[in-house]
Amino acid sequence: MIEISLWEQLAAFAEEGTLSKAAEKLHTSQPALTRAMKKLEIELGIPLFHRTKNRISPNDTGRLAAFLARQLLEQDKDLVRRLKAYDRSLRTISLGCCAPVPQMVLAPMINNLYEGMTISTDMKNDCDFPARLLDGTYQLTVTHYPLDKAEFCCRKCGKEQLFLSVPPDSSLAFYPEIRLSDLDGLSVLLFFRIGFWMEMVKEKAPRAHFMLMVQRSSFTELVEHSAYPCFSSSYFINRGEMSARRVNIPIADEESRTSYYLSCLKENGKRFAPLFGQMREDAIS
Repeated sequence: MIEISLWEQLAAFAEEGTLSKAAEKLHTSQPALTRAMKKLEIELGIPLFHRTKNRISPNDTGRLAAFLARQLLEQDKDLVRRLKAYDRSLRTISLGCCAPVPQMVLAPMINNLYEGMTISTDMKNDCDFPARLLDGTYQLTVTHYPLDKAEFCCRKCGKEQLFLSVPPDSSLAFYPEIRLSDLDGLSVLLFFRIGFWMEMVKEKAPRAHFMLMVQRSSFTELVEHSAYPCFSSSYFINRGEMSARRVNIPIADEESRTSYYLSCLKENGKRFAPLFGQMREDAIS
C-alpha cells in the first residue's frame, strides 16, 4: 500500500510546477521531495518523470498520476469529514434552520425529547439544506419549502407572515396593507439575523436604505425610541411581544407569507419519530 503522503507530495509537485516551490509549500527540503518522488516510482514500478541534469518534470503517466492523486486526496478528505460528521451525530443533534423563529421553537423541543444529547443549532439564508442533510452536516432542517419525500421525511410544522411595524403617527400607519416596493427610498431598521427573509426583502425593495443591526439589544432600543419602520412577525405579534407603541401593517406581497417544513433523512426517520410525532402543522405560528 502506497503511503498517502507520497500522493500528497506528487499532487503538490504537479500543482506548484517545480520541486523547490512544492518543497516550500510542504515545509520540507527539495532533496527529501526528490527522494519521495523516486520512492513513488519504485513502489509503482513505472516511471513518472522526465529527468535531466538539473530538472525533473512529470511525463504523461506522471501527469495522469497527479490528476488521480488529487482525486484520491479529495476522497480521503471526504471520508474523514463524513466519519467525523457521523461520530458527531451520535452525540449531537444538528438543526439547520432557514429563519430564526423555527430555531427558537424547535431547539427546546428537541432538547426535551433527546435528553443527554448536545443540541447544535445553525441558521443560514443561502444554504443547500438537502445537500447538508445528505452529507451529515445537519440531522434535522427547517426550510420554507418541502423536501422530496422520496429521500427525506418531511412534515409541515408551521407558518409565518411578515408585517411592517411603524409608530402610530407615521404616514404609513393608515395603510390597511403595504407592499415591500412601497419601502423604496425609505430608511428601514433591519435585524441582521433573519434568515431567508433577508434576500426576499432586499430583492423586493432594492432602493430602500436598510440599517442593519447586529446586536438584538440595539435593534430593540431603536425600535422603541425611533420613528424608523422595521419588520415584525406574526409569531411575535400573536404572543404580544411587539412594542405596544407601534402599529403592525400586513405586507401584501405573497412572499411575505411562508410555511415551514421539518425534514430529516429517511434513514433517520425512526430516530426522530418522537419529534415528528409531536410536530403539529401549526407548531410554529
